[in-house]
Amino acid sequence: MYSAMPYLILSDSSVFLLSPWKPLLIWGVYLAWAWVVSTKLDKDCRYLNLNWRMWNGLHLGAGTVALIVMFTAGSFLISWPVGILIMLGPILAYWKVRNAHVPEERRFYLSFSKDPEAARQKKMAKARLAAVIHFSNAAGQDIQIPQKDDDAYPVYLQVEDIIGPALESRASVVELILSGKGTIIASTIDGVRGKQAELDTEEGALVISYFKQLGGLDVENTRRRQTGSFSLTSPSAEADVHITSSGSSKGQQVKLEFNRESSRSINYDLLGLLPQQRTGLDELDEAHERHGLVLITAPTGQGMSSTGYAMLGRHDAYTCNIKSIEHDIETWVNGVDQVQWDPSNPDVDFATNMQSILRRDPDICLAMDASDGETARVAIAPGLSGPLIYYTFPCDSITSAIREWVKQVGDVEDAVKPLRAILNQRLVRKLCQNCRQPMTEEEQSGLKLPSGIPTNIHRPVGKVQIKNKVEDCPVCNGTGYLGQTAVFEVLIVDKEIRTHLRNGDLKSALAQARRNRMLHLQEAALWKAGAGEISLEEITRVLQPKKKSGDKKKSNKEVKSS
Repeated sequence: MYSAMPYLILSDSSVFLLSPWKPLLIWGVYLAWAWVVSTKLDKDCRYLNLNWRMWNGLHLGAGTVALIVMFTAGSFLISWPVGILIMLGPILAYWKVRNAHVPEERRFYLSFSKDPEAARQKKMAKARLAAVIHFSNAAGQDIQIPQKDDDAYPVYLQVEDIIGPALESRASVVELILSGKGTIIASTIDGVRGKQAELDTEEGALVISYFKQLGGLDVENTRRRQTGSFSLTSPSAEADVHITSSGSSKGQQVKLEFNRESSRSINYDLLGLLPQQRTGLDELDEAHERHGLVLITAPTGQGMSSTGYAMLGRHDAYTCNIKSIEHDIETWVNGVDQVQWDPSNPDVDFATNMQSILRRDPDICLAMDASDGETARVAIAPGLSGPLIYYTFPCDSITSAIREWVKQVGDVEDAVKPLRAILNQRLVRKLCQNCRQPMTEEEQSGLKLPSGIPTNIHRPVGKVQIKNKVEDCPVCNGTGYLGQTAVFEVLIVDKEIRTHLRNGDLKSALAQARRNRMLHLQEAALWKAGAGEISLEEITRVLQPKKKSGDKKKSNKEVKSS
C-alpha cells in the first residue's frame, strides 16, 4: 500500500517538465522507503503491539506528503532532501518509541565499528530470536533479565540460545550433560534425541547454574537429585518447565521438560489403542468388572506413565473412589487422590504406602513404576475380588513382563490369579498430515501386508511446494513427522490363558492369546501405517532397531559358549 502513487500528482503537468533523472531519484528513494516500512517496520510494530494502525497511517501520510513536496515544490535541490526528511520523521519517531519499550539488548542502534568482537556480537544477535525470552519462577514472579554490564548477561544470552531453538523445533526435552571434556546439549523432538549444541566446561557450568537458579534449586549442591520448575514466554511459545538436576563424580546433568504435565495428560480414546484391542479393556469400566490386576509395561521413556494416567482418567472419579501411589507425580488427574512416596522417610517404604492406600477400600488404584517384590505382593493380596489395580513397571515385551511379574511375586499361582490384562507399548512418530505422500497401489501391492490391513500407506516427505518452489514443510519443520502415538500389544487374560500360566506353560498361553486374535506390536503398527497415521520407516526404526557391532560380537560369543 505504500508504493501506490496518488493519481493527482501524475495529473500535474509540471511533473513532465522535470529532468529524466529527477523522477528516478524521487521514485528510487520512495520505493526504498516503502520497502523498509512495509517489510521491516510494519512487522516489528505488529509483533510489539505498538498500535500498528496509527504508525502505518503516519508512514503513509508522510510518504504522500513527501511525494507532493518533491514533485511540486520549487528547487529540486531543496524539495528532494526535504521530502526525504519528511519520510524519515515517523521512522525516527518509531525508533525512539520502540527502543523505550524493549530491553537494551534488543534496541536498534547505528554502528559503524569495525571491531571484530562488535561484529561477532552483532552476528550473534541477528542469529538469535527476534525477541527476548522472559522467565518466571514457580510462584509466577517475573525474573529480571540481567543488564548488559552484568556478569550474568552473557550467560543469559547462552540460555536464550539454548531454549529458543528448542522451542522453535518443538522439542519436549532439553538435556545438558557436563563433564571435564565439555558440555553436550541434546534435545528430544517427537521422541527422537539429537545433539543440539556444545559448550566448553566453564560455560556449561555457568549455564547449568543459571537454569538451577531459575528452577529454585540449590546451585551449590551438584550431586543430590533436585527437582523444580519455572515458566517462560518466547516469541514462538509459552511453556512450563520441569527441571531435574543430578550429579556424580563425572559431572552434572540437567534435564528440562517442557509442558510435562499437559504432555502426560492424554485422553484414553487418543492413546492409540486399536478398536479390537479396546474390546477387552473397555469391559473393565463396568462396575462389576472393576476387579483384578492390569499390568502396564514398556521400556523406559516409551509412554508408560501417560498410559497409566489415561487408564485412571477413563473412570468416573465422581462415582468411583480412585487413588494412586507414585514415585513422582508427573500430572494431576481430576478427582483422583494421588500420593507421592517420600523416599527420604526410612520408616515408610513404597509397599507400605500402597498397603495403606488399599486399606482405604478404593475402587481403582494405580501403582506407578513399582518394580519391587514387596509392592507386588501387596498388589496381589486383594485378588479378583478387590479393587481394579493398574500396576506399571518397565519391560520390553509381554513375555518378559510375565516372567518379571512372576519373579517379583515369587510364586506362579499367586502372581497369575489376579491378572486381567497385560499391556506393552512403544511410542512412534505420527506422519505430518500436511506433507505426507501416499504410496502408489503398485508400491503397496509389493509390500505383501497381512490380510485385512488397510491400504492407505503414506511416506514422510517433509517438503511442500510453495509458488513453484520446494521448501521445508512449515508445520513439521521439514521432519515429515508431527507428534507421537503409541502402538500396543494387549493380552487379555481369560480362563484358558490363566490355566496355562498357572501350569508354567507360557508358550501355550501366548498361543491361546493368538487364537483370541491378540495383535503383536508389529501387526498393530502395520494397522496404523495402513490407516496413514505412521510410516513403515518409523515401524522399522522403533520395532527393529539396528544392533551395534559390540552387541553382535557379544551374541556370537554367547551362542558359541552355549
